[in-house]
Amino acid sequence: MERIDIYEKIFKKKLKWIPQNRFYDIKYIAEGRLRNIYRANMIEEYIDWICSRQRKNRMKSVLLKGLNDPNNFTPNSVNEITIPHEIYGITQDPKTKIYMVIWNEICERCNGICNTMRFEQNFENWTSEWIPYDRLYDFKYLAKDRIEANWIDGCIVHWDYNNEFNADWKRDRHTIVFLENLDDPDNVTLKSFNKIPVPHAVYGITQDPKTKSYMVVWSEICEKCKCTCNSIHFRQNFKNWTSGNSDIDKFIKEFQLSIHNNIYRESLEWIPYDRFCDIMRIEKGKKYRANWIDGCINTWDDNNQNWGRKNQNMFVILKSLDNPKNIRLEVDKIRAHEVYGITKDPKTNNYMVVLNDICEYCKRICSAIHFQRDFKTWTSGNSDIDNFIQNSQQSVHKHDRFKASDSFRVLEWVPYDRFYDIKYIPESKYGKVYKANWIDGYACWYVNISQRNRKNMIVNLNKLNDTKNITFEFLNEITKHYEVYGITQDPETKNYIVIWNEVCEKCKYICRAKDFQNNFKNWTSGNKDIDKFIQSVQMSFHEFDTKIVLKWIPYNEFCNIKYIARGGFGEVYSAERVINGKYDKLVALKGLNNSKNVTLEFMNEITLHNKIGNSLPIIRFYGITQDPETKNYMMVLEYAKDGNLRNYLNEIKLG
Repeated sequence: MERIDIYEKIFKKKLKWIPQNRFYDIKYIAEGRLRNIYRANMIEEYIDWICSRQRKNRMKSVLLKGLNDPNNFTPNSVNEITIPHEIYGITQDPKTKIYMVIWNEICERCNGICNTMRFEQNFENWTSEWIPYDRLYDFKYLAKDRIEANWIDGCIVHWDYNNEFNADWKRDRHTIVFLENLDDPDNVTLKSFNKIPVPHAVYGITQDPKTKSYMVVWSEICEKCKCTCNSIHFRQNFKNWTSGNSDIDKFIKEFQLSIHNNIYRESLEWIPYDRFCDIMRIEKGKKYRANWIDGCINTWDDNNQNWGRKNQNMFVILKSLDNPKNIRLEVDKIRAHEVYGITKDPKTNNYMVVLNDICEYCKRICSAIHFQRDFKTWTSGNSDIDNFIQNSQQSVHKHDRFKASDSFRVLEWVPYDRFYDIKYIPESKYGKVYKANWIDGYACWYVNISQRNRKNMIVNLNKLNDTKNITFEFLNEITKHYEVYGITQDPETKNYIVIWNEVCEKCKYICRAKDFQNNFKNWTSGNKDIDKFIQSVQMSFHEFDTKIVLKWIPYNEFCNIKYIARGGFGEVYSAERVINGKYDKLVALKGLNNSKNVTLEFMNEITLHNKIGNSLPIIRFYGITQDPETKNYMMVLEYAKDGNLRNYLNEIKLG
């Protein structure tokens, strides 16, 4: 190979040494323009720059020719095959020790390996039958000398360069084709195909093994697109459906034949009525909501030779047609909707347009539509209450989260078993009222996603005395002071109950301060002055901001308590705070000696910490706790490595 390397620079494309183990399926070519030539598949390395940027293998068909005298190798040694050929490199047969040039025939016109050359290289692999008859299936006899069939392999699209070990033509598999008898197979010319009545593409020739008849394999193509576009796929399916009405059939077919390339809007089709489920009337005699099992057409699926679909089990509207003869005018009137197709109710024989389920008011899927879709999943058992709740829900057209000020319009039916810890409040000024925890919290929508806020929230339950006279006026009146969420029913007493909460007089909804107020009954420090101080601080926080609000913190939330030092009023400890079994943060516990009875000094100290902690980013004040052994109260502060608050303030004064 040393002599060969000298001449590498002479060639336009440098020669490479290619090991023999990169070749497989080596065959001797007994006949051809050149003798003693072998054809083989060569595994070639390349870098996939577009996708993975990794080194990959692919197969390339090449020719191998032995060198007569490798010791006297010069460029003239390969002159007989360099034009019109392409040289890749040199290899050696490990058995015969013969050196061989690796090359390939190229097209004189294209100066490369074009599709013509690929076809020519495959001539030896077939004879007589261009398309083997056993690659066709599902034969249907349409007329004399014409058969429809499915072709397993499908027609050629382009050469597949990236097939790793089996480079071949890329094909549209399972193509629907037609077979036409050849009148004179001995004299096949382009005129032999003139009797095909429609624009077509000829894919090849096959032979029926039983009759021995030769047949042209062809497919219908679009005259406009010069290929098998969407309109052809629709046309080929015309024989498989009918609406039973010539006007409707004509309308659907004309619409489908106008769709050639991408389906930007959902295309029109005939939809059998049994492809809908959960059909529910929403407007007497004219409009229904249903789930469409298959979903709408998306793109053509070459592998399955059918339409690919999206949004299976989607919600749709079925709207009765007044006059099928004027279907074009009726469809034009509802162009705000996307029209998916036409169907027919087999019981009433009414034809119906299938539309997307959008709000007539918002022209989109708003919150009211989401509530409407849920109507079939619940009932109060009382038609007046059902109608009242449904009417209130259908008035909600916001697309995003409901605001608290809109909450009176977002009523819902709530099963009684979604409440727990129900307690009677004897001193209530609102009559017979119960407090309860609502497991789910109230409904809200973010775009198309259902969510709930304030899970396990505390609510009030009030008996509804007159279900027949429940009106929006009644609801408007009570929402001046309350936030109303819905209605439920006590399964024992059968009483209907309104679910509500008091709102903040300032904010007119349940703000952060109102949440704190509702929780006052669940804790106490054991000292009225401390309770009053904490509660007054909490009641000043109305907005849901990031500020830390003073809280009463049970002592059992602290562990690993360690003594640090003695301060001006008492001892200081470090502790780890644990909430619901999970580590939260390291804090400092600052105690006051003999603070069983709260003194003025202690109250001044906690007031100072609260004011500074919420105005300056120095040391945060989390709350107050009590040592159960000493009974001394302690402030829960942010743990400061560099000293306490007074040291920091003194440094500021000195500075």
